[in-house]
Amino acid sequence: MQLLLEIGTEELPASAVYLAMDQLERDFPTRLEKGNLFADSIRVLATPRRLTAIVDGLPDRANAVVVSRRGPSLKVAKSGGEWTNAAKGFAKSRGVQLTNLREEDGYVWSDEKHEMPQTKDVLPALLTELVGSLRFPKSMRWGSSETRFARPVRWLLAILDGEVIPFTYGDLTASNITYGHRYLSKGPIDVASASAYEEALEKAFVIADQARRRDAIESQAGALCEKEGDTPLLDLDVLTEVVMLVEWPGVVLGSFDERYLRVPREVLVHAMESHQRYFPVEAADGNLKHSFIAVHNGDPKHSDIIVKGHQRVLAARLADAEFFLDEDLKRTLEERAGELQHVVYQSELGSMAEKSKRLAVLVEEIGEGIEIDDETVRRAMRAATLAKADLVTHMVVEFPDLQGTVGAIYAAMGGEDKLVAAGIGEQYMPRRTGDLLPLTEEGVLVSLAEKSDNLAASFGLGHVPTGSEDPYALRRQALGMLQIIVERELPLSVSEMVGAAADELESGAHGFKWSDEADEAFEEFFTARERVYLEARYRYDLVESALMLDWDRPLALTIRLDALEEARSSGLLERLSTTYERCRNLSKEVEEGEVDESLLVEEAERAVYDVFCEVGPKAEEAEKRLDFLEALGELQALCGPVDRLFEDVLIMAEDAEVKANRLALLAGIADLFDEAAYFPALAWD
Repeated sequence: MQLLLEIGTEELPASAVYLAMDQLERDFPTRLEKGNLFADSIRVLATPRRLTAIVDGLPDRANAVVVSRRGPSLKVAKSGGEWTNAAKGFAKSRGVQLTNLREEDGYVWSDEKHEMPQTKDVLPALLTELVGSLRFPKSMRWGSSETRFARPVRWLLAILDGEVIPFTYGDLTASNITYGHRYLSKGPIDVASASAYEEALEKAFVIADQARRRDAIESQAGALCEKEGDTPLLDLDVLTEVVMLVEWPGVVLGSFDERYLRVPREVLVHAMESHQRYFPVEAADGNLKHSFIAVHNGDPKHSDIIVKGHQRVLAARLADAEFFLDEDLKRTLEERAGELQHVVYQSELGSMAEKSKRLAVLVEEIGEGIEIDDETVRRAMRAATLAKADLVTHMVVEFPDLQGTVGAIYAAMGGEDKLVAAGIGEQYMPRRTGDLLPLTEEGVLVSLAEKSDNLAASFGLGHVPTGSEDPYALRRQALGMLQIIVERELPLSVSEMVGAAADELESGAHGFKWSDEADEAFEEFFTARERVYLEARYRYDLVESALMLDWDRPLALTIRLDALEEARSSGLLERLSTTYERCRNLSKEVEEGEVDESLLVEEAERAVYDVFCEVGPKAEEAEKRLDFLEALGELQALCGPVDRLFEDVLIMAEDAEVKANRLALLAGIADLFDEAAYFPALAWD
C-alpha cells in the first residue's frame, strides 16, 4: 500500500523546511515500526508551503504480534511421553491445540498470534502524533488554537491507496485536497493517489521535488549565461536556501551599473549572495561581470518586470557599498585603529585596542615557539595590530560578516605589505566546518593568537559551552585551532598558547583571573573537541589511549595515533599489551623506585633488567623525535625476557627486599610502556 501525507502551511523559512525534512526522515520510520507497520521506503519532499512524505510498501494491516506464555514444567505436563491433564488445562485456557504447545527450557509454552488492526485504522493516531512531534527553534500559535508550528498550518492531506485517512491536527482534519502555487493556481486540487500527486501539483505550477527544483535553477542559470560564455557562481549555501524559497522556479539575468565593479569583489559577492540571495556572474577571464542571476517564484510572463525590480533593489545596495568604500578610504586602517579604544570587547576585558595589543604579543610568542623567521613574525604582529581596525569602518558596520575580509582589502589598498593584508584577512579562518585554513604563515599566527585569546577570555570568565549553547562559538574556534596545528604540522602546546593569552589578560587592569577551575574546564573542553575530531579517523580506544598522553600537543597526538594504528594492525600493540598487563597487574600498588642490581639474584630477572636499561633510553629518544612507532618497536625487546621472568622466577618472593625489588622492576617496565601508549584504554574486541 502507498501512503501520501502532506502538511500545507504558510510560507516556511528555508531553515525550518530542512529541519522538518530531517525529522520526518528520521522519525516517520520509527513511528511506523512502533505501530508494527514496516514500509519499503519513505520519500520526503518539501516546498516553502508543504511538507510531504510518500510511503511505499505498507502492509494492509499491522504485523501480527506473537505472545508467548509459559505453562507448567515438563515434569508436570508430560507423563510417559503423553500430555497430562495439567498440559491439557493450560492449552484450553490459552485457546490453543495440544499439538501447538512448544517445549523449551523445561517448560511448555503457547505461542498466541494476535491479529492487529488494519493499517488505515492505525494511521490516524500515528499521523496526529507525527505532525505534533515536529519541533522548531521558533514556533507560533494562530487563531484561537493552542497548536504550534513554525508557520500556520492551512491544510492536511492523507490518503492510503486512494482512501482518505482523516487524522486531525489542531482544528484541521485531513482530506484528499491540496493547493497549488499561491499566485499561479486557483482553487483546491483533488489528489486521487500518491502516484498522481506530483503530476497534479505540477499542473498547478508546483514542483514538489526539491531535487528537480534545484536542477531547474542550475540549468536555467547556466543557459542564461552560456550565450555570453559566462558562468553563474552558484554558491552551495545560497542555492540550498533558494531551492526552498520557490515552488515554481523562474530564473532571470539582471545587470547593474558597470561602475560598481570598482567595489571589491568580496563586497559585491557578499551583497548579492547574503543580502539578496542572488548569484554573481563571472566572465571567462575570471573577473566579475556587471550582471547577476535571480531566482523568483512569480509568473514567467512577467520576467521583464521581475528583473527590473531586482535590479532596483541591488542598485541601492551597491550604491551604499560604493559610498562606504569611498568614505572608509579617506583614512588609513592604522588611523582607524586608534578608534578601537572606544570599542568594548567585553566589559571585563577592556577594549578592542587592548585586544589588538594582546594579539601582537601572542603572535610573537607563538612565532618563537615554532621558530618562524623574524620578518614573518614582524609582519604577523603588524597584522595583529591592525586586525580589528575594520570594525570601525562603515563597510563592516553594514556588512558585519565581512570583518577581517574588509580589513585585508583596506590594508592592501592602503599600501600595507600583501602578507600583512593576508594575515588580517585570515585571522578568523576557518570560519566554519569545511572552510579553508589560513594559507600564509602570517595568517596562521594571527588566527592562533585570536583563538587563544578568545578561549582564554571565555573560560577565564566562566563562559563554558553547555549542551547546544555556545554563544561565543568556542567549539568552532577550538576545532579550528586543532586543524591548523595538525594540518600545518606545528609542534605547539595548546595549553601554553591559551595560558600565554590568560597571562596577557591578567596583566590588564580589569580584574581578570585565570583559575585552576578554568584550567580544568578548558582541558576537558578541548579534549572533547579532539575526541570528536579524531574518532572520525581512528578507533575510539586508540584515541583515548593517545589523548591520555598528548591532548595538549595535537601534532604529537595524531602522529602517535598513526603509530598506534600501524602497531595494532601488525599485532605489535597486542603483544606489548599482554606484557604490560602482566607487569602492571602485579606492580600497580607499588610506588616507583630504583631497582637494586645487587638484589637481582636470578638470571631471568637480570636479563630483564639489562634489556630494560638498554631499551629505555632508546624508546625515550624516539619519543622525543615523535617517532612513536620506533618507540613501540623498541619495547618489543622486553616481551620475551618478561615472559621468561614469569616462568622462571617467583615474583612474590619470601624475602621482602627481593620481592620489593622485583615489583619495582615490573613497575619501571610498566611506566616505560605508559610513555608510549596508555594501555588500559585499549580494547581487543
